Amino acid sequence: MKTSLLLAAVLASVSVGCTSVSSPDDDTDGARPARSCAYVVEYGGRTYLGREETDVPVGKSLGAATRPACDDTPGDGDEGEGPDLMTAFAVRGVDPAVAVAVAEDPGRYRLVVADSVKELPPELRKVTEHS
Repeated sequence: MKTSLLLAAVLASVSVGCTSVSSPDDDTDGARPARSCAYVVEYGGRTYLGREETDVPVGKSLGAATRPACDDTPGDGDEGEGPDLMTAFAVRGVDPAVAVAVAEDPGRYRLVVADSVKELPPELRKVTEHS
């Protein structure tokens, strides 16, 4: 009996560790991606979550941004992804407190939206519809 209770406890903890981080409260309009090693960027004291859009109208350079280190499968023998330094750019027509773009490659900018944004504002929806 003790063995089966211990096995059930171990299986429950393993199953919880393998699930994605989402909840019924998660955004349904696509403003926020799943968090398992999601494309997260830190800039200006804020956390931004990456989106699929890579063709966004960028403005001036805002300064340094960082993608923090991520290891979504600890204990698998690799170190995961290390921190990545990049440059944040203004997205034309959008407040940088809402979203910025980060340079991934020369001429390619990924849209990242502040973690606090629950629903895309109209000016940002216009940008995402054209990407």
